[in-house]
Amino acid sequence: MRIKLFVIAIFLCFLCTNTFAQKVGNRLPTWEKGYMDIHHVNTGCGECAYIIFPDGTTMLIDAGENKADNPRHVPQKPNGNKTPGEWIVDYIKDMMPTFNKKLDYALITHFHSDHMGGVLKVKNESGRYYNTGMITVAENIQIGMLVDRGFPNYNFLVNKEDKIVKNYFNYLHFTKQKMKVEQFKAGVDNQFRLLYDSIGYDGIVKVQNLYANGFLWTGKGNESRYLFPELSQLEKYDIPQENTLSCALKISYGNFSYYTGGDVTGYPKPGRGMFHDVETHLASVVGRTEICCVNHHGYNNATNDIFISTLSPRVFIIQASDALHPNHSTLERMLSKHLYPGDRDIFTTNLHHSAEVVIGKNAENMKSKQGHIVVRVLPEGKEYYIYILDDSNTKRKIKQMFGPYTCKGN
Repeated sequence: MRIKLFVIAIFLCFLCTNTFAQKVGNRLPTWEKGYMDIHHVNTGCGECAYIIFPDGTTMLIDAGENKADNPRHVPQKPNGNKTPGEWIVDYIKDMMPTFNKKLDYALITHFHSDHMGGVLKVKNESGRYYNTGMITVAENIQIGMLVDRGFPNYNFLVNKEDKIVKNYFNYLHFTKQKMKVEQFKAGVDNQFRLLYDSIGYDGIVKVQNLYANGFLWTGKGNESRYLFPELSQLEKYDIPQENTLSCALKISYGNFSYYTGGDVTGYPKPGRGMFHDVETHLASVVGRTEICCVNHHGYNNATNDIFISTLSPRVFIIQASDALHPNHSTLERMLSKHLYPGDRDIFTTNLHHSAEVVIGKNAENMKSKQGHIVVRVLPEGKEYYIYILDDSNTKRKIKQMFGPYTCKGN
């Protein structure tokens, strides 16, 4: 009997290993229950992260669509045969769980084109709005709940005259798609809940909303505190702008953790108040984190010393699309062992040639400079791998693989 049980155990271990045996040049095996996948989808036109939680609940964070013909921007990936939004749809449909063909949640971190879509060329068949970025996704894949920082009245520092914001409003008003829309709630941990096995992963998987619109989680219960002074007392130049208002959250699975925060800032522009440094306050409630999706694409006004040293990530992921992503000083901070000891790996979806020239030798310290970046967390959240997928075609084969990384916990 013991021999039989031993043989069965060996077979099951082999089956699990074989099922997820990845090799360079092969396709990434399909997600299976117990694993958590975080896909940083690279179109070259903005940020986009597609997440499959361990029970199969799915979430999309941003779906950027910038103009690709700007010399400051990297070329569109894989090509210009589809819009960036359409390529995101294509990628999601290629990777989604076999039993769940929809997006349970979609989050727009803030109202900028490289996060929500801003190329207004392809009109929806209704003629009421343009399909771009997140709207394109929503028109092609059913979304259960859409979350942004402004719903329902969009009265807090939302530029209602901005053409991409107007287009988004038209979409919400005229779309025939049935979905729930909510405002991102800073401080709560139940807005993005597991939908298919919440009991099985109770206390193991959590999505903690950290920050949006100047409101920061206190670290206790669902409480939040406000970081900004009275807006009526500020000069126009000093009023918080869109990046500073971005939604930020932390995803935990066992000992694994992942931070993402749109374009929140850590260095105020000259002449602005120190309250524009959201990162220093944010760092205290994020705490130590396995993976940090770098704020504002690694731009020079984000990812400050305190933020880096407090999170002390094992892995940095940069969703880059511009010649200024990442800034050479930002990369130096990420690499600095004066801020925290130990190893760290840096991955970027793109590296513009001009950025590489300016960065110089430090570019050699980046593990990957091109491709879709996939984080695959193993069951129980004790280990994870990182895969770089070819973004030049729809085969999306593995180009590089790293790991296993052992999670240290928070």
